[in-house]
Amino acid sequence: MAAIELVEHTITAHVPELGNPTNRIEVPLSVRVDPLTGRTSRIVTGTKLSPSTRPDLSELTAKPGFCPFCADRLEAATGTFAPEITPEGRIRRGSAVIVPNVMAYSEYSSVGLYDTERHFIDLPDLTPKLIDDLLAAFVEYTRGIHRIRPMWSSVNANYLPPSGSSLVHPHVQSAHDDIGTTFQRLLAERSRVWSGQHSFWEELVEFEEGGPRWVGGRGRVAFLTPFAPIGFHEVWGIVAGCRDIEELTTQDCEDLGAGMSRIFGAYHELNLTSFNWALYGGGPNVGDEYSLLLRVVSRSNAEPMYRSDVTYFEKLHDEAMTDLAPEDLAATLRPRFA
Repeated sequence: MAAIELVEHTITAHVPELGNPTNRIEVPLSVRVDPLTGRTSRIVTGTKLSPSTRPDLSELTAKPGFCPFCADRLEAATGTFAPEITPEGRIRRGSAVIVPNVMAYSEYSSVGLYDTERHFIDLPDLTPKLIDDLLAAFVEYTRGIHRIRPMWSSVNANYLPPSGSSLVHPHVQSAHDDIGTTFQRLLAERSRVWSGQHSFWEELVEFEEGGPRWVGGRGRVAFLTPFAPIGFHEVWGIVAGCRDIEELTTQDCEDLGAGMSRIFGAYHELNLTSFNWALYGGGPNVGDEYSLLLRVVSRSNAEPMYRSDVTYFEKLHDEAMTDLAPEDLAATLRPRFA
C-alpha cells in the first residue's frame, strides 16, 4: 500500500565564491521528487533571484487607445456564445464577464475579465469578490460546455507580459476539449493508480496539515506549498470532494477567491508583479480519486530588461529550479490565512 513519501537528494555544488573567484566554496543544492508525478525540482541556495524592489508599472499599464476588454469596446470587440452554452450570449457575474476567445487554443475556449471598467488591476486590488465572481462565471460556462458532452476543462491565467500575456487588461482563459493537456492527463492518470488507503489528495492534505508547508484552509479548500514546486513562489489549493470545475459550489468559489486574493497580496509584498494560475479539471472519466487542483506561480517582474524564469532546465529538461524553499514561502503566507 502506497503512502506519501518525500524524497530529497542533497547535492554539494563546488563553485567560485562570489566576489572572490579564486576561492572555491561548497554550496548545498536540494533535488526533490514530487510524490505523485515523480518530477524533480531543484532548490538552489546562495544568490537569490527574487526582486528587492518593485518596478514602476504605470507606463506599461496605461490605458491604450484601443483595448477590447474595456467596457467601452467590449460589446463591439467580442462575440457571444451559442444558445446551447448560455442563452445570455455573454456570462456576467458582478463585474466579471466571460466572452468567447478569438484564439483557437482548444475546441471550446473563453476569456474571462475580472472587471471591464478598469483597464489594469494591480495585485492588492484583486479582491476576494472579484475573483469569486470570475470563478463563478467560469463554473457556469463550464457547465454549459459539459451539457454538449463531458470534456477536459481547465481555467488558466496569464498576468502581464512575463507570464505570456499579450494584453495588459487582466483576464483569464478557459480550455475545453476531448484531449486535455499533458499535465492534466498526468495528474489524472497518477491519481487513478495511486494505491494508498485513500486518494492521493486526501492523504496529501492529511500529511501536510499543520506542517511546514501548510498555509491554511477555507471551507473544503486546503492551501499549501508543494514539496517539489514547478515554479517560483508556488502555492496549491486542493478542493476536497470536487473532481472538476463544474462541481465547484458557490462556497468553493468564495473560498478560492479569498485564498487567491491573499496569495496575490503576499506576492505584492514580495515585490512581485507577474503570475500564472491554473485550475485543473479531472477529465470526462474522473472518479473520486481526483481532487480539483489550483496552482499559482509567480513569474519574472515586468521590467524592460527582465530575466526570464524559464531556462533550459524548465523548457528542455522539464525540471524546475527555484531559489526559495516551499517551507519558507509557507511561513510568509501562513499569517494571512490565520
